[in-house]
Amino acid sequence: MPAHRRPFRSMLAATLLTFSACATSEPPPKDPPPTPNAQDICRLNGTCAGSTCPTAITGAVSAVPAEACPRYFEDQGGADIFAWNSFLALNWPADLSTCSANASASIGAPGPRVWETYALDSNVFVSSGRPQAWCSDALRASLSGPRSFGGIAKAPHSQIEKLHGIDESVGGVLTDQNGRFVRYEVRINQDEHNYLLTNNLWNKAGQASAKQAGTPINFPQGPGDSPSRCGAHPCGPVGAMEVKAAWKVLSDSEKASGRFYTTQGIVYNDENGSPSPGRNPVTLGLVGLHILHKTEKLKTWWWATFEHVDNTTTSFFNKDCRDCPANKQLAKQPYTELSPNGERLNPSTQVVRATPIETTDLNSPALNKYYQGLLRNAGSVFQNYELVSIQWATGAALNGEPAPLASTVLETYFQKNSSCMGCHKFAQTTAGQPGDFSFLLQQAH
Repeated sequence: MPAHRRPFRSMLAATLLTFSACATSEPPPKDPPPTPNAQDICRLNGTCAGSTCPTAITGAVSAVPAEACPRYFEDQGGADIFAWNSFLALNWPADLSTCSANASASIGAPGPRVWETYALDSNVFVSSGRPQAWCSDALRASLSGPRSFGGIAKAPHSQIEKLHGIDESVGGVLTDQNGRFVRYEVRINQDEHNYLLTNNLWNKAGQASAKQAGTPINFPQGPGDSPSRCGAHPCGPVGAMEVKAAWKVLSDSEKASGRFYTTQGIVYNDENGSPSPGRNPVTLGLVGLHILHKTEKLKTWWWATFEHVDNTTTSFFNKDCRDCPANKQLAKQPYTELSPNGERLNPSTQVVRATPIETTDLNSPALNKYYQGLLRNAGSVFQNYELVSIQWATGAALNGEPAPLASTVLETYFQKNSSCMGCHKFAQTTAGQPGDFSFLLQQAH
């Protein structure tokens, strides 16, 4: 029985038991348990800031919540609220002077978002020199103009694909209905950034020393953590976070629609970093966002995923195609996006959600509509995004609840077998030490 349904089932059972005690004939058939609605979920889980539903989108929700508080730590509704509250805070307009939320701005204001000020993985796990400092001038410069989406659009899941026995050529790239590849980036927050630098875990030598000394990899987990583990910046106030984003190149009509959160980017045509022969820079629209968060109460992290509502209706799906294979990678290696004259080279991927949001009882569509309504009232483009679900370890669900959990644009080709926690529990450092659920440590040089 899904955890979040228990309170409703309990109330219904009590009602039926009372009715049966007074009956003189066979009891009537049981009605199906009521489906939770947004009001019930918000009322039952409003016991801490992380799992309290806002009634309006104001600067009061611009701070990333440090913890969720689902009732009895078994309730999906409280976890879903925590995911949405995290999404709001991370997508708040950023103050580039501090790389934090500009709480005085509205969520509909233009400009980079908070998570975009987080450190790129490639600027931390560098092959030479030192990692880029937090909130550096170089970071600010990258956010003030078109930023480079280096390399090619292979999803950041090579380790996961191997664990599932999936050939990387099958999982390789995702091609939208316009024939353009999806681009990806991975960013880490200040707590994780400082932990990696303070403990010298951004390079192979430091990881080897940690293993030799018997020092476990233990990422920051919020306000109750020891500040000394993260150097000058305390390990709080929210714990380690990793954000994985998926972007698509927008067509002129998609740009005009105003339905996407956008950024300007310079894109490349192949794995060798050849300049794209098409228009460059391009406007990219956000189509997927993974939010990974380690907190004090949950050492196995929280794993939330959001998507654009058009992913499986227009952006990556052709309703008129009757013989398009679902979720099959059709681009040929070596992956090249456009011909020298800028024409598409690859068939589109027909993306289908393996576990539809509407039919899973572990996530309430009503809660999505509730938050989307608040965002609509606030005039925010993020009204066009939805929570797929959030996974966490609870009870006997060692690989997370719910399982599987997948994004159609980040785990397109193995959605049915995808479990965030089930895969990331195998993460290791380059020295072979358990990596506390983070595959990023494998990028060390």
